Amino acid sequence: MQGNLKKLDFSSFAVQLKDLVSAQLGEEFELYLHTATKNNGGLREGIVVRKKEERVTHSIYLELYYKKYIKNMELENIATEFIEAYSQAALNNLPEAEVLEDFNKIKENIFFRLVNYQKNEDILSDVPFLPFLDLAITFHCLVQNKSDYISSLRITNRHLELWGINIKLLTEVAKDNTPRIFPVLIRTMEEIFSGFSLASADNINPMYVISNGTGINGASCLLYKDVINVLAEELNGNLFILPSSIHEIIVIKDDGFVGKDELVQMVKEVNLTQVAEEDFLSDSVYYFSIEEQRIMKA
Repeated sequence: MQGNLKKLDFSSFAVQLKDLVSAQLGEEFELYLHTATKNNGGLREGIVVRKKEERVTHSIYLELYYKKYIKNMELENIATEFIEAYSQAALNNLPEAEVLEDFNKIKENIFFRLVNYQKNEDILSDVPFLPFLDLAITFHCLVQNKSDYISSLRITNRHLELWGINIKLLTEVAKDNTPRIFPVLIRTMEEIFSGFSLASADNINPMYVISNGTGINGASCLLYKDVINVLAEELNGNLFILPSSIHEIIVIKDDGFVGKDELVQMVKEVNLTQVAEEDFLSDSVYYFSIEEQRIMKA
């Protein structure tokens, strides 16, 4: 039994799984191992599958499969699950190669995200982006938008060359699309943690959590037109903006009692103890001034 044998290390597991899946899929498919760069420079190992007469590829990542293997799931059963995952991806996938050749066919699906600039310099060397404070605005094409996950393609400099467009047009399209595709959702901490007496205390300066309806890459709402300044007007004051993660930001009114240094320390501690590396946005605290109508580092 497999459970009584010495376990393969991850690299050996990946090779054997690729060979097993390749044998089951047959000669009309080609497979190869691929290391993808995640947000903030992390690496992710996967197997890329392509039907030989097609230009579309599908990457299936291996971390969860390896965990199942370590827990004594047979390699043959893992290969079966892998093939099922590939089949589902192939069934639902946008025909990437053909569609991406025509900007007019995909421009309604282009949106932007916010990422940390320094931690993504390697990725940014190959993609169109705009600097924003200590962050970067990147551009993506939506493939699937489900209730529990989002599938998208990162737009590269090669895409811009293929389409014959510049970053100015790309930005204009993304600015229109992103709030439509991912509408903003603003809630107070009291609404999120209703039932906790601390959250509803009258003397607490309310914190507002800003994200989108999916809760995925919701920090991008910071760039939506009028979201921050309308909230500032409603609260009748300047705002501190805390980058909770790439998925959400937290906004609190500058009431004169809470200070920048205290908030910076809080952001750093939360990032260190509660935020996954790939979800990290920034250790900075930002500030919105009603008078200047702009966001700056606090």
